[in-house]
Amino acid sequence: MEPSQLAGRYRLEQKIGEGGLATVWRAWDTVLDRPVAVKLLRPELARDAGVVARFRREAHAAAKLNHPHIVQIYDTGQDEAQGLYFIVMELLPEPDLKHIIDDYAPLPSRKVIEVAVQCCRALAYAHRQGIVHRDVKPHNILFTDEGIAKLSDFGIAAAVGETGTISPGMIVGSAAYMSPEQAQGKPVGPQSDLYSLGCVMFEALTGRPPFLGDSAAAVAAMHVHERVPSPRTLNPTVTTAEEFVLMKALAREAGRRYQAAEQMLADLTKLAVGEELDRTGVIARTDERTIPLRVTPAPVTAPAPVPLSARPAAARPLPESHDGSLVWGTVLAILVAIVALVATAWLVKVAFYPSNTPRMVQVPALKGRTQETAKLELQTAGLKLGKVDYREDTSAPKGTILSQTPAEGQSVVAGMAINVVVNLGLDTAPVPDLEGLSISEATRALSQVGLVVGKVTQVVSEMIPEGQIIDQGLKRGVTVSKGTSIDIEVSKGPPPPVEPPSVEEPVEEPVPSAPIVACAPDDTFQGSDPRERRYTLTITATGEVKGQQIKVVKRDEDASSVVYEGELDPGQTAKRTFTTQGNANLKLYQDGEEIQEIPLDVPASERGLPPPG
Repeated sequence: MEPSQLAGRYRLEQKIGEGGLATVWRAWDTVLDRPVAVKLLRPELARDAGVVARFRREAHAAAKLNHPHIVQIYDTGQDEAQGLYFIVMELLPEPDLKHIIDDYAPLPSRKVIEVAVQCCRALAYAHRQGIVHRDVKPHNILFTDEGIAKLSDFGIAAAVGETGTISPGMIVGSAAYMSPEQAQGKPVGPQSDLYSLGCVMFEALTGRPPFLGDSAAAVAAMHVHERVPSPRTLNPTVTTAEEFVLMKALAREAGRRYQAAEQMLADLTKLAVGEELDRTGVIARTDERTIPLRVTPAPVTAPAPVPLSARPAAARPLPESHDGSLVWGTVLAILVAIVALVATAWLVKVAFYPSNTPRMVQVPALKGRTQETAKLELQTAGLKLGKVDYREDTSAPKGTILSQTPAEGQSVVAGMAINVVVNLGLDTAPVPDLEGLSISEATRALSQVGLVVGKVTQVVSEMIPEGQIIDQGLKRGVTVSKGTSIDIEVSKGPPPPVEPPSVEEPVEEPVPSAPIVACAPDDTFQGSDPRERRYTLTITATGEVKGQQIKVVKRDEDASSVVYEGELDPGQTAKRTFTTQGNANLKLYQDGEEIQEIPLDVPASERGLPPPG
């Protein structure tokens, strides 16, 4: 059976990932009242002391890292009652970079470089702390709502210089992004992480990792024995400067790669701002020899005007005795000079006076996408994300786009902002276990998760003590919208003993007192209709009569409906939340008789209602 809570604090809500060692859950921190991600060591591995030691080492290594581009670790620990080890970390929205590559590759080089710069900064920081990641891959690159990249899962990180294996012959890492030394089980260092980052960039720019094979072992062998193919052969839009950075990061020999993340970061930063790369590197020839390579793009300069001294002189009359070929040669030279001048003028016009005709692009379909995915898709199409509005809608998943302006398929000017509406969804909560609790205890338990007590039914029971809940309308664990009412059945205790009839003096039955009613408005509520208001109704039974039948009916400009109906004993309280449209009032019934009418269309300062007279 899956666990539902850890250490009395973290409520596990949904499994969002799993690996060989652990599963990852979306969870809720009930102490700090915030969403978190919980990495949970598999129960079958918790009995292995070596695996537990490795899991704890992961927690301690990752907890030391505090950087804006590294997923933050909040807590680590063990649930001793369940025998489970866990790590609590920052929860980031989906998708990760792997999903984005699968859906949209090849990605724009500008975006790939931006993500690589942020990952390089994270690795540079981690390496300075003596931590090597060992498993850099697109699955472990996540994004915040603002699009900031964060490197996650330092799950096989260890101090620099330690071996890359867990046990003899067992290699740690992912085959498609594994450095040659890592594939051979040799000690790894920062250069290994930079090789893996190069593999990630290669896949993002071309749509596939550097090597493809029938098995993980075959791919690992290719990293050791084969040369990485040129990314420009797979995507001609990759520039020579970008290819240089990739091929240097992906050199088979660690000594020929970037020796530190700061070095690779410097070149990536130059690529990002369009500066020249003035750095010498080497690439392999087809015969495995190496040649020096300097990537220095040629400067672009405007064509210089042709000096007068360089212009062809005017043709002079020749004596008739000269050969005619000389005349034709002179004429040809003049024509060549004229063509050169025309070509020069055209180049100057193209270089300095580009066409003002705007480029038109087609608006992609964004409905159903997440905001971050839509932003990437718009950038790919040459557009940008504009105003983001929000709306609650139960027909679509939370966090997805409901509509866009302009609509999909329209042709618009490149660079235009596309406005979207994102679904807020509805907040939900699991129903707690109420059986065996008193009404007050059940009210507190429901209030903690945003639910309320519904209809309360008194039931005779010879087994359950009076006042304890026997049954609940919605069972424990069912997920419902916050604000939902949960009906309960409460024990009245055993039936009274049957006594022989006796002649007694008639006893005057006590007359039930009117309940105390208060109706508080929620002035923070913003409905879709400005006439819509939300109130919290509180009903408290008074007097001495038990089992008072209380009913409250709401009537507004829309319709009439029952707000509350149930039995209350003296001192018992029931609460209900409801909304109204325009002017409204409440009618209070006790034991079938209308005893009070309460107007609601009054100023906010006067909505608290005193006990009826």
